[in-house]
Amino acid sequence: MAIQPLPTMRATVPVALTVPHAYPELRRAVEATLLTGQRAIERAKVRTYWETGWLINEHILLNGDRADYGAKVFQRLERDLKISRRILYQCAQFARMFPIVNGRSQLSWAHYRTLCQVADDSQRNLLEKQVGENAWTSEQLAVRVRELNLASAAESASDHQALRGIMPLDKPAVLTPRRGTPGLHLVVERDAGLAVDLGFKLYRPLDSAQALRFEKGRIVRLGLERITRADDATQTELFTYAVTLRRVIDGDTLVVELEVAPLTRLELKLRLRGLDCPEISTPEGKAAKRFVDGLLATAIGLTVTTTKPDKYDRYLADVFIATTSGDEIFLNNALLDTGHAVRKDAWEFRDWEKEMLG
Repeated sequence: MAIQPLPTMRATVPVALTVPHAYPELRRAVEATLLTGQRAIERAKVRTYWETGWLINEHILLNGDRADYGAKVFQRLERDLKISRRILYQCAQFARMFPIVNGRSQLSWAHYRTLCQVADDSQRNLLEKQVGENAWTSEQLAVRVRELNLASAAESASDHQALRGIMPLDKPAVLTPRRGTPGLHLVVERDAGLAVDLGFKLYRPLDSAQALRFEKGRIVRLGLERITRADDATQTELFTYAVTLRRVIDGDTLVVELEVAPLTRLELKLRLRGLDCPEISTPEGKAAKRFVDGLLATAIGLTVTTTKPDKYDRYLADVFIATTSGDEIFLNNALLDTGHAVRKDAWEFRDWEKEMLG
């Protein structure tokens, strides 16, 4: 397969600047210069992300005969370039969904990232046109995309129920959030002595001086240089971590990187506690994934509290999304409230085989 050369962009020549004498002239000049510069930066960002996605997609197509090659490409690029795999996935998706991007487009990267959450080509193209006509901000577009995805999910569920000849199901009962505090850990006894339980069978041994200060069963806070007592904490606050999202597998399964302790991070696949989303191969499953993608796209922080429900060392998660408005969304209940998931509290081995061991 022949690789076509990337289209080039013309360099711009900076205009000559003159010193404004009066303040109103300064205000107008700064406003014009700043807005022009910001627009140029955003256009360059859009072009950069599109070209990045184009390069990745074409390279994977060129090596399409090699099993699992695509997944390994993203993993290696993240490792070698220190670039988030999530950003790389978004770039590749952007280039696939928008084969041609006008270099003079007024849409920002935030606009395009949100539009990529719309699976239907005609709906996505219509929304792209409406953004330009109505000068929607990325936040206004995100609201409309969420509404569209919710409506599509409801329509799919209604059609599915009609085909089966059943009445719509009642809304499932919501969960009581298990929300702990990142940075809190329990002192436990190990064969070699006392240690701090970081979770996930990771332990930080205490030296002799620390072992004299912190007894077994004590809750502590871990800092970069020292350990302190957390006398005001309870065990319900344990096993809670600040996380970085790596990717959304489906509506109820995420890959995240957890900060289990300062300078100690772990990548893990987590299943959301207390619920079950439709299979990703179904329209309902795709709608659930788009819903989660939409919520997480605007997150400014993620916190996870983990639970181990059985002897197989598989973990369930309560996921909390910090938003720009200062609110916190409990993702598990958001899926239940919107009908994207049903309650599931009993787990069997076969429930985990594909999601957790694949």
